[in-house]
Amino acid sequence: MAWSQPAENTHASLVEAMQRMDGVEFDLRLTADDQLVIHHDHTVSIPKDMFEGRSKIVENWDLKDLEEVGFCSFEKLMSDKSWLVPWQEHSKVACLEIKRSLPEVAKDPTARMARIMKLASEMVDEAGIHEEAAVFYAFHRPMAKVAKLSGSKRPWSRLLPIVPRTGSHNSKRFRAAPEFIAYSFRRLLYSQKKSGAPMMPCAVDYVEGLKRFLHFGRPVGLKGRQLKRLTKIRNGFPVYVWPGHPYLERDLLGAGLSILTDFADPAMKLPCGSERWLRPATMPLTDEQWSGLEKGIIPTDVAPWHETSDEQLGWSGTRMIGHRGCGKTPRPVIQSM
Repeated sequence: MAWSQPAENTHASLVEAMQRMDGVEFDLRLTADDQLVIHHDHTVSIPKDMFEGRSKIVENWDLKDLEEVGFCSFEKLMSDKSWLVPWQEHSKVACLEIKRSLPEVAKDPTARMARIMKLASEMVDEAGIHEEAAVFYAFHRPMAKVAKLSGSKRPWSRLLPIVPRTGSHNSKRFRAAPEFIAYSFRRLLYSQKKSGAPMMPCAVDYVEGLKRFLHFGRPVGLKGRQLKRLTKIRNGFPVYVWPGHPYLERDLLGAGLSILTDFADPAMKLPCGSERWLRPATMPLTDEQWSGLEKGIIPTDVAPWHETSDEQLGWSGTRMIGHRGCGKTPRPVIQSM
């Protein structure tokens, strides 16, 4: 039977991705009744006829109402052992993006974001998740203030360049362009290290395509001298790239860069003809086995990391991370009841 992709950020999508890959990325918002819901967009992603006169803004809904139309609470997810055990015991990781509310909900979203980090950190701490298995991040410059207000000791990072909260997809990217140009890969990495981040989220435009030549400073890439420059600048620091396009997958992993992917289909072949391996960190392959994938040979005798080592793999492993669970899906996310 062909694989069927579950809707993004839903319970089914997150659990499957945590089991199938090296970790998961997902989005957290604060509901009207002070609970955490996993949801990406500002507006509740359901068909128009399901609103029944209610607000379209996620933050104006109670959690119970969001669950009734199909969205997942973080508390429910954390009670599911099929999600929790891989995170606790198998060196899997989670990247928790704290979503900013619209200005009409909170002109300055910092306090609400701190509340999200506090509530989520308490559940993550209670579950005994290793320090190097969870990171919070957001498109928000005062993330240090968010962390301080939350009281959480969990690591955090910034998503740079900062994308505005309002506007169309293209207008937000256009307004973020000056910062994108100002931040070379080297400067971006320095900024993350200086802030104490354990890893660096990075747009693929920094390492591939014409946009990488727009930055001040010398470009990095995935081939030749630009790859050598990237490797030297990175010096082993974990970099997580999105989107992890399938045609770049082998090159990104080969460069030691972790990938946030929207493609979780285990039967999918890469455009280059190679078979895929969705757990390069937590089920590491030998060089010979990686070469075998190009010839269509899928290894069957690979031992999981946690069965061969007592150490936490942490951020240093080159990982495949499921973006919003098993990948972004069309709008509305919930098609029907």
